[in-house]
Amino acid sequence: MAYVKNFFIVVGLFLVSQIGMTVFDVVKIISQEKGEANLSLFVSILLILLVIGNIWLLLFLGKKLGFFSIKFDFFTKKNVGIILGGFILARVIAIGGTLLLNTQGSQSTANDAAIQTLFTGENPLLIILLLGISAPIMEEIVFRGGIIGFWLEKFPLLAIALSSILFGLIHGPTNVVSFLIYALIGLILSVAYYKTQRLEVSISIHFLNNILGAIMIGFGLI
Repeated sequence: MAYVKNFFIVVGLFLVSQIGMTVFDVVKIISQEKGEANLSLFVSILLILLVIGNIWLLLFLGKKLGFFSIKFDFFTKKNVGIILGGFILARVIAIGGTLLLNTQGSQSTANDAAIQTLFTGENPLLIILLLGISAPIMEEIVFRGGIIGFWLEKFPLLAIALSSILFGLIHGPTNVVSFLIYALIGLILSVAYYKTQRLEVSISIHFLNNILGAIMIGFGLI
């Protein structure tokens, strides 16, 4: 029964993690229906505050459930090496996968294309917060902390596999290559977390992987 209960807790964590992005999507649709291409500054500020609150809530829940607490002692030489190695490997997979998609007639994954369309022209701070900061923190709390460190902590191989597969699926793959890009990046993040038992490590890799793209979209560089 404990596994069933913890499963629903993880599902609840996932739903909580989606609040900020879901509200952004809804507000964006409403704005477009009114003929406004981008959100107003006032709405953007409200969304920024909502996303900050959403991050705080998930951090609080992770700490309450006992699998996450921010301590800067994770910043060791070994962990820095894992973070840099994981980031480089993730970029190799992302770039290699994208090149493979190019040979199939796609410029990028459907997820990346949708993000660029949805966020282009919006407030840079909101974009960087949602894509570069919120996503790494909240996805790692759910997929690494929630699944590997909480729900299936006694079955690490199953937890790592399931975490990686689900991570690939939630990014909306439209073909095998796009699924593998996200699932393999998820595997890197999962192994990094399992080996160090520090969510800060997988969050750091995820942050480095996301932040440059978020900055480029935010300031119209792509």
